Amino acid sequence: MELFAVEIRTAQWETMLRWYTSALRMDSRLRSEEDGYALLTGEGWRLSLLQLQDDQPRDRSAISLAIEVEDLEMVRRHVAAYLTEPEAPIQKSDEGFIQWTIADPDGNRIKLFQFER
Repeated sequence: MELFAVEIRTAQWETMLRWYTSALRMDSRLRSEEDGYALLTGEGWRLSLLQLQDDQPRDRSAISLAIEVEDLEMVRRHVAAYLTEPEAPIQKSDEGFIQWTIADPDGNRIKLFQFER
């Protein structure tokens, strides 16, 4: 497993984007204003900024971890025994990966994903 990025959901997407690229001098590697998404990179780390929509309910999750795995099904079988909330199904994305979203005991979201081969 490899930590791919820490995700921050924010209602101040543009302000946060400017702050991270200016104050921390992070590079904007991928940016979609239409989707409210930016992938920023620092030296050896990544940060995703996600636009929180006004009509979206805020959950307990302060942050999300995006973790890339080699075998999502194997990881799912192992992790399922430790979940405190009902298990969600694995989802297929249009971007070429499969993803399983779970939560830690504090409710922080963890996205485990595998690029399709």
